[in-house]
Amino acid sequence: MYMNTCQVERSKTPITFTLLPFHSSTLGEIKNNRFGISAWYPQTVVIRAITPQQQRQIADNPLSQRELCVLKMIVDGNSNLAIAQKLCIKMGTVKTHVRNILCKLNVSDRAQAAVVALRSGLVD
Repeated sequence: MYMNTCQVERSKTPITFTLLPFHSSTLGEIKNNRFGISAWYPQTVVIRAITPQQQRQIADNPLSQRELCVLKMIVDGNSNLAIAQKLCIKMGTVKTHVRNILCKLNVSDRAQAAVVALRSGLVD
């Protein structure tokens, strides 16, 4: 089992955590203290990774509720046609929403929009 220990700065006091590749047996191995971990605190850590420029772009150009809905559907892999059908709107309206999303997120395609959306926490 490969373990990678990283250090993260948090409020002037660095904390250390260990990244474990997850296999179905990993959880049981941790609970059984196979790795010599002194305490078991089950937590989920989400690491968000967007640039300060992207953070400012999102803050300065917030997406509307409808645009967030369309963005979530893009992240879920829906085509423009599928989005139009699910939201009962015209394809042209979906294209307008997508164009606005790309502009507001300062990206050039749907894949980049999905990455920024996930990394920034706009959608889960």
